[in-house]
Amino acid sequence: MKGGMPQIGPRVRLAFLEALRSSLWNRPAIPSSFEGLDRQDWREIFTLSFQQTVEGHIADAIATLPADLLPPHELVLKWAVRLQRMEERDIQMKKVIAYQGWMFRENGIRSVLQKGHGVSLYYEKPEIRHMGDIDWFFPEREGFIRANGLVSSTCPSFSLHTRYSSGYTFQGIEIEHHRKLVQLRNPLISRYAEGLVGELQKENLWVDIAGESIEIPSPMLNIIQVNAHILKHQVTYGIGLRQLCDSARLYHRFSGHYDGNELRLIYGRLGILRWAHAFHRVLVELLGLKLEDLPFGIEGDQDVEWMKEYILRTGNFGFYDPDNPDIERPGGRINRSNRLLENFRRFYPLAPAESACFPVVHLYNKVFR
Repeated sequence: MKGGMPQIGPRVRLAFLEALRSSLWNRPAIPSSFEGLDRQDWREIFTLSFQQTVEGHIADAIATLPADLLPPHELVLKWAVRLQRMEERDIQMKKVIAYQGWMFRENGIRSVLQKGHGVSLYYEKPEIRHMGDIDWFFPEREGFIRANGLVSSTCPSFSLHTRYSSGYTFQGIEIEHHRKLVQLRNPLISRYAEGLVGELQKENLWVDIAGESIEIPSPMLNIIQVNAHILKHQVTYGIGLRQLCDSARLYHRFSGHYDGNELRLIYGRLGILRWAHAFHRVLVELLGLKLEDLPFGIEGDQDVEWMKEYILRTGNFGFYDPDNPDIERPGGRINRSNRLLENFRRFYPLAPAESACFPVVHLYNKVFR
């Protein structure tokens, strides 16, 4: 599965998105969307599901199709094998989360699980959401430092990425520590964002993961941090459908349980309200999120076709861009300057401060990390 698909045909696009929506909203797939698919179409859907890291959702939806519309047997087997591996990884990750949550607590360190398992809980079938790495947020600076010290002596892969984040591999799982929960780059709103996190985390939740009680962000804070993470990657190399599904599920799950006008004001203070309107339109048009699940009405008439096409074409974090196939170059990015400049041009009208601050903050972190 090297490179990306140069162009997604209309039949493949229709079937793929219908399968994703079917699983995302826990309803049977509409059979007519899969009529007329040939072997090559199914191969493209299979590849696309992996490039977007939503293979669990696509396999889940396909299981609801009539026998005469199912994909070729060898692809069904490949999806089944992948699902089995996802289940095994999910179990392993839960064990690691439980162990580390216990370890931090035993050492008097407050830790909050962000993204990943902290969001998958709001899916109808959490086990089919593709899990990437484990992300911990440490509300106190001292806790962040002590947590790094706890693992650095036993994990040779440990490295301090910036003053605010570190990473390592533990029992085959990639793990990151963060000092910032809302990871926007605009320094002008950093103090506001920090205060916002401090206020909203008063309503944080505790969930059971593998027998341990783990703290996760409050509903509104979860929504903000997931969407900020999406924008952070959009202004650089791109984001995939897995993260959009997280945002859609959070909006759906907590619709009517928080103040949408308050969230609108928060987006405004963060400088991302115009982007939020465009992004909400993408969630509705691409994933089928209901308008009534949005926190507030969509304003403006922004053309978001380019955003939808870029997400579909380039895949998970932009690694499968057919013009810049980063997946063939582990640890690196192809045509960095041209791609960053193009995304700056695209996103500056929607999130000017965030777009403009990326190169400055990126350089600063490299020099002063």
